[in-house]
Formats: sequence, structure tokens, C-alpha cells
Amino acid sequence: MSTSPDTLAPHVDPRWRDAFIMELRLRDVPGRRIGDALAEVDGHCRDADEDATTAFGDPVAYAQGLAEHLPTRARLPLRDGAAVVVETAGVLGVVWALPPWLNGDPLVASRGMAATVVVSLLAAVALCLAPAPTLRWLTRARWWQAALAGSGVAVALAALTRLVPDGRLEAPAAPLALVSLVLLAVGAVALHAGGATADVVSAPGADDARSVRRARTASVLVSAALPVVALLAAGGLALLPR
Repeated sequence: MSTSPDTLAPHVDPRWRDAFIMELRLRDVPGRRIGDALAEVDGHCRDADEDATTAFGDPVAYAQGLAEHLPTRARLPLRDGAAVVVETAGVLGVVWALPPWLNGDPLVASRGMAATVVVSLLAAVALCLAPAPTLRWLTRARWWQAALAGSGVAVALAALTRLVPDGRLEAPAAPLALVSLVLLAVGAVALHAGGATADVVSAPGADDARSVRRARTASVLVSAALPVVALLAAGGLALLPR
């Protein structure tokens, strides 16, 4: 049984459907409950031959009212934040430490590198602990708003860089690369074990063993995607001329 929103709600406008799902996700409604609600909307649109906006109004407002009567997933922001921080630290460490290790060179750190690590980890923590209104704004930001936010981060990074004492810091790359690989693996396992990546939007009644296996497989692939990209990026950097 498919878990694709296109297949679950073929009679619902994709923009309405996506906004509806996003709002329920922000309110920690489980994927199975979202699938049930989406199926009811789709069934009404099909039987009444109405579009979702005419029948249910604004998707965000409808989802907000509906979420008050639906169960929600228990949020563990500290656990989830720790997993994301570990994963982020692993990605940064692998990208920076693996290439010099493969080339037999020491790791050379600069103040820009140190500032980037600090800002990246702080951004990861902030996103994990951010309240729903902030996450909602980020998902709906226009291009110029995203550009302003990105510029603000760049300015903060540049200012933070000026506060770090200048100078080169050399260290053996192998220990840091090995620790980073461990952090990358631990972070991926923690994200998968947390269950958030396995909570797919599923059709009503999709509780058979095949659906469970598909959800687990999808969770493994999603959790492994970032480590794979980090390793490919590190490998590509190692091949660049020195």
C-alpha cells in the first residue's frame, strides 16, 4: 500500500494537501493520524466534487482546529537535539578531517573553521528547540526573507570569526577523522531509533507487515543519506589538487 501523499489524496490540490500535512507535522500529529485525516478530506472532495478550499477553507486553519482533537507524538527535544548535534559534528569533522587523513597531511584549522563549527552546532540546536511558530515561519518564508536570514547568519559568522584569535592550529587528522566517523554513525542510528524518520504518512488500514517494513526501510535510507553525502564530499575534497 502506497504512502505517497499523491496517491493517498489524488482529489486534493497538492498545495492545500502539503500545507495541511506540514501544519499537522509541526503539531507532532503522528503520520498515521495524518493519513486518516487526509483520506477523509480526499473522500469528501471526491464524493461532493468540491475542491478542498471550498469544503474545508484554509488548510492551516483547518489543520490547527483538527489537531486539537488528535493525539500527538511525545516530543523529546533534548534527545532529538543531541542526535542532531552529534550528526552535525560528525558531518563537519568528516568533511574537514578525512581529506587530510587520506592524503597523509595534518589537519590545519583556522579561526574561520572554528567559527563555522560553533555557528553550525548552535544553528542545529536552535532548530531542534525552536517552537512551532518559528518552524512554521521558516517553512513559509519567501525567497527574500530566506536571503535576509542567510545574510544575517553570514554576518554573525563573520563577527564571530573576528573574536577568535588568529593563527594556524595543526593537529593529527587521523584521531579527529575516526572520532567524526563514530559520531556520524551514532547520530544516524540515534535519528533512526528516535522514530521520527519512520513516522510516514500512511493510508488508513496500512498496518500490515509490508507497510511496517517499508517505513523502516525508508527510515534507514533517510538516516543514512547525510552520512553518505558527507563521505562523498570528503572523498571528492581528498581528490582535489593540493
